[in-house]
Amino acid sequence: MNYGVGARALAMGGAFYAISDDATGPAWNPAGLAYVQRKEMTMMQATLFATTKYTYMGYVHPRDTGGTFGLGITQLASTGFDKVNATFDSTTGEPVSVQSMGSFADTQSVYNLAWGKQVTDSTAFGASIHQLKRQLDSSSDTQLSMDIGFMRQMTPLLRTGVGIQNVFSKSGGDTSDKLPVTFRLGNSLRLFKDRLLLGLDISKPQIGDTTFRLGGEFWVSNWFPFRFGIVGTPTVQETDFGFGLHFKRFELDIANGIHDLGTSSRMSLTFKFGRSRDEASSEKIKALIQSGFEAFKDGDFQMALLRLNQAADADPTNLQVRAMLVRLQTVVAFIPAAQGGEEVQTYTRKGAIAYVDGRDLRASVNALRYAYNKDVKDEHVLGLLNLVEKEYGISDVTRKPEGPEQFTFIDQKIYDARQAVYDGKYDLAIRRTQDVLDLEPNNVTALEILGSAFFLMDEKRHARDVWKRVLELDPNNKTVNQFLAQMQP
Repeated sequence: MNYGVGARALAMGGAFYAISDDATGPAWNPAGLAYVQRKEMTMMQATLFATTKYTYMGYVHPRDTGGTFGLGITQLASTGFDKVNATFDSTTGEPVSVQSMGSFADTQSVYNLAWGKQVTDSTAFGASIHQLKRQLDSSSDTQLSMDIGFMRQMTPLLRTGVGIQNVFSKSGGDTSDKLPVTFRLGNSLRLFKDRLLLGLDISKPQIGDTTFRLGGEFWVSNWFPFRFGIVGTPTVQETDFGFGLHFKRFELDIANGIHDLGTSSRMSLTFKFGRSRDEASSEKIKALIQSGFEAFKDGDFQMALLRLNQAADADPTNLQVRAMLVRLQTVVAFIPAAQGGEEVQTYTRKGAIAYVDGRDLRASVNALRYAYNKDVKDEHVLGLLNLVEKEYGISDVTRKPEGPEQFTFIDQKIYDARQAVYDGKYDLAIRRTQDVLDLEPNNVTALEILGSAFFLMDEKRHARDVWKRVLELDPNNKTVNQFLAQMQP
């Protein structure tokens, strides 16, 4: 479990904890599975020394949502040990007879089940469960353990991995061994437009020496990477080097290690298939966002919230969706839905859409005020209106009318506009009438006052245009006809 798997990783000296982005991820840092793009299968064969073989088979399955799952099987097997039945002289201790019983093997296997997911735009989390089985002739035992790992993208070029191996373990069978809790820290750095990848890992078991691993990968071309690495505890214990041959979705990686026992060769074959996670996720996210927008425009705010939440879970890096979610959650807290063709529902939708969009809070305030004045008993609309008013900076927020108050929002705006004209505050009158026209574009009274304000500001061309609009709506308007007649040259 400490040796590591995959010819790519081992050629880098095993400095792979902050990378772990392929089918060897279940044996390294499960958080790295969050960065796997396609379904991937890897098989590795390594000759360590004498009759010792080291093999690995791994498979990872990224999903559009819900993270990436991985399976891994690792086996270390040494065969050909002589098995004898010996009788010894009790006095001299010398063997009296030695009877050959054939041979036996020492086999260790690890089965990994791992999962990793990107939980924020810069952080990934993963966990893996390992079952270790050992068979030494007729003796056997098992170990069950769990690892947890994190990865964080510190900068676009620098990634850090941190985790704990064997955070939980349980022994069974013919053993009293316990798997040591091990702390892992790794860093990876990409340079020269991603052509050079460097890794540095440090691991510290609860009992034992600190181990460091340093390695790199340099892409000579887009199909040929060269790799190098060292392992030390703390002096150099192994020097590694290797290369890869990558053709489309097939990869052949070869690594060689030089150590005290001689040399070890490892070879991996990798096959990638299926659409990339980014492609599939992008299509699904686009569909979820579109569905959310449609539900939002129809006034089903709760359904819109559900769809956009699903989109945000699938792509935590989409800042636009996350910004909308914050405001949409506020809307749903007051008004889960505003569907229908009546004025209250129509203007409630209009106000909610303007609020969530965030670019025109004034329009949101006006629409919600209009909706509320159509039904002053609706405290949910009032609650949302007050929140938007405060966010817009209005200190004198709308209050529930007391007594037989019949003065609507439109009435108030028209009254204020007319009063502003009387006071000579023509700019204010124009703003007040525009508040009305935003909600009721064909309000004749507001148009009359707007034309008067322009006329008194000596903006006669604008006044004429506005009054012509009044006559389109009310051809028999005597007052406006008289004004236009007086303006004729």
